[in-house]
Amino acid sequence: MGTYRHFLVTTLLVALVSCSLIYTSCKNKCGSTVCQNGGTCSNNVCVCPVGYSGNSCQQSWSSTAVGTYTCTRSSCSPVVSGVSYWQSTITTDATNGGYTIDISNFNNSNTTVVATIDSASNSYIQNITISPSLGAGANASGYLSITGSVTTITLTRFTTYSGGVAGSTCEMKMVKE
Repeated sequence: MGTYRHFLVTTLLVALVSCSLIYTSCKNKCGSTVCQNGGTCSNNVCVCPVGYSGNSCQQSWSSTAVGTYTCTRSSCSPVVSGVSYWQSTITTDATNGGYTIDISNFNNSNTTVVATIDSASNSYIQNITISPSLGAGANASGYLSITGSVTTITLTRFTTYSGGVAGSTCEMKMVKE
């Protein structure tokens, strides 16, 4: 009887361990795809958390923006004089690698700003907001778009002076080199 009991307990433990291994290895699988970066499977499709995209949530939104850009100021109202062409570099921000970026030399000012990349209805266009404000009542927002192999960021920078008086509005275009 003791041998039978030992055999039964051992068989039960092996079955529990096997089921546990099968469950943990499959719980984030969508068919043959494993959902990454905290993605979950729903109806055999990976549902990605904020900041990630791709069929297995493998790509952070910020990674599409990382690189060196040629920048132009296409229009300002009222007209703002100064350099119209410059270069900026975008890197992943340390605070949240999924959806924040650092833009160096923003607006040709030797200033680095933190921008948030947010999802839009189109996987090739993502909204960008620079927050907190740029100081002196300035802020910026726009979008990142990918057409073929060209990544473009279009930002509109708004300045409001104390008392709510409107300052300048400038559009900037950044094209990844």
